Amino acid sequence: MKLNILKGELIFQTLLSLGSFIYLLINYNASNQASDFFIALFFIGVSNLLGFLVRISTVSSKFHRYYFFGVILFFITLYLATSVTINSNVEFVMYFMGIGGILFNIYYLLYGFCIIKNYSD
Repeated sequence: MKLNILKGELIFQTLLSLGSFIYLLINYNASNQASDFFIALFFIGVSNLLGFLVRISTVSSKFHRYYFFGVILFFITLYLATSVTINSNVEFVMYFMGIGGILFNIYYLLYGFCIIKNYSD
């Protein structure tokens, strides 16, 4: 049963990520591309958070700890990058958030595949 829950959650996360990516590719030349990107990243982040809660309540793994502390470190770094600089460079912050969000999503999907592989063995 736990394996089916993990597979369903991972399938949902993968489809949401691919759907957002395809939507952004289709609307690549749109004038509001940046806002579309961050809206998609927000929905992916919220679904990753809910999926993370499902994963930690289903199985135990060392990857949970890495993901959790990585996200905390990311937001601390983001806070320091914006508060320490005198003129908070908005463009840098936006790129940092975008790249960080994409990398955390990729890690989240990969460690989901690793958990399923380890749990099914």
